[in-house]
Amino acid sequence: MSLSPRAGAPALHRGLIIVIAACCGVTVMNIYLAFPLITLFAQSFGVSTAAAANVATISQVGYAIGLFFLIPLGDVVRRKRLLIVLIVGATLGLVVASLAPDLGTLTAATFVLSALTVAPHVLIPLLVTVIPEHHRGRALATVNAAMTTGIATSRVGGAWLGEVAGWHWVYAAAACATCVVGLVTIVVIPKEERRPSIRYLALLASTVSLLKTEARLRWSVGLQVPVFATFNLIWAMMILLLTGAPYSLPVAVAGLFGLFGLAPLLTARLVGRVLDARGPTFLIGWGVCILLGATVVFQFSLLHVGIVIAGIVLLTLGQQAASIGNQSRTLGLRADARSRLNTLYMTSNFLGGSAASAVAVIVYAQYGWPGVTATALVTALCAVGVWAVDTRRQARAAEAAISYSVSSERKPLGSSNAQDSNRTH
Repeated sequence: MSLSPRAGAPALHRGLIIVIAACCGVTVMNIYLAFPLITLFAQSFGVSTAAAANVATISQVGYAIGLFFLIPLGDVVRRKRLLIVLIVGATLGLVVASLAPDLGTLTAATFVLSALTVAPHVLIPLLVTVIPEHHRGRALATVNAAMTTGIATSRVGGAWLGEVAGWHWVYAAAACATCVVGLVTIVVIPKEERRPSIRYLALLASTVSLLKTEARLRWSVGLQVPVFATFNLIWAMMILLLTGAPYSLPVAVAGLFGLFGLAPLLTARLVGRVLDARGPTFLIGWGVCILLGATVVFQFSLLHVGIVIAGIVLLTLGQQAASIGNQSRTLGLRADARSRLNTLYMTSNFLGGSAASAVAVIVYAQYGWPGVTATALVTALCAVGVWAVDTRRQARAAEAAISYSVSSERKPLGSSNAQDSNRTH
C-alpha cells in the first residue's frame, strides 16, 4: 500500500483512523503516568513528596526534548521505520521503570520513555497526508478524542491500579499496551516512498526557519500559546480548588472530576464536520469564544460545585475546537514539511502550558483561586484578540488578492508592451 492522499476506500480510511487513534490514545498515557503516583513513589523509596514529584517534572522535560528533536525526522525518515524505533524504545523505558530499584533509575527511565513517546505527533502528519482533505477534520477530531481519553485514563486508572497493585504494575501494564498497539500500528500504516535526504542539523535549522518564512505559522503559534495557557491555568490548580474550602473533597473524589474533561468525546464528530464544512478559522473562532465563556463561568466557581462542572466542560470543549482547528490550519501550510510544522505547533502548545503551570503556582500562592481564574480570563481574552486580528488580516489579504486579480483582467491588452517600450526609450 503506497502513500497517497486519495488512495483507498472509505472503509480503509476508517480502519486506519481507528488504529492511529488507538495508538495515540495509548502512548500519550505514558507522559502522565507519574502524576497520580507521586505519593506512592515517596512511600516506596522513602523520600519526600517533593523529591518524588521530580519524576513528573522530568517526564515533561523529556517530552519537550522529544517534540523538538525527534518529530522533524518524520519529514525525512520513513515514518514506519521511525515508529519502530520510538515504540521499541518507549516500551523498553517502561519496562526499566517498572523494575526500578530506586528513584534515580525511575527518573532516568522516565526521561527516556517520555522523550520517545512522541509517536502521536509522528502519526498525525501521516494521517493528514493519507486521508482525503474533506475527511481530515473528522480524522483529527477522532485522534484528539482518543488522546483526551488516554490522558484521563492515565490519571484516573493509573491512580486506581497503583493503589490496588502497586506503582510497578502501572508501568508494566503501560509497557504491554504500548508494545501491542504500537506493533499493530506499524503493520497497518501505509508504506512511503523514499524521503528527501537532509542532514539532521540542517533539518532542525529548517524547522526554526519556518517561523521566518511562514507568516500564517507565526499567527498559529501565537494563538496556541494563550489557548493552552488558559486551559492549563485552570487544570493546574483544580485539585486545590476541590480539596480546599469551600468544597473540601477527598483527593480520590476530586480526581474523578477529571472525567468531566472527557466531554470532547461527545462532540468529536460534530467538531470534525464543522472543520470539514466551514474551515479552521471558523472553528477556531468558536473555540476561543467558548474558552472565554468558560473562564467567565469560573469566576463564580466558589459558589457551587455545579458551576465548576460547567466550567470544566466548557473549558475542554473550547480548547478542543480551537486546538483542532489550529492544528489543521498549521499542517495545511506545506505538505512537504508537516512534521516540522507539527513540531512548532506542539512546542508552542507545550510552552503555553508550561508557562501557565508556573504562573498558576505563583498566582495561587499570592491571590488564591480567584487570582488564577482572573489570570485565565486575561489569557482567554488574548486568544480571542489574536484570532480576531488574524482573521481581519486574512480578510484584507483576500480582498487585496481579488482586487489585484480584477485589475489585471481589466488591463488593456497592449499596455504591458507599451510600458516596456516607454522604458526602452
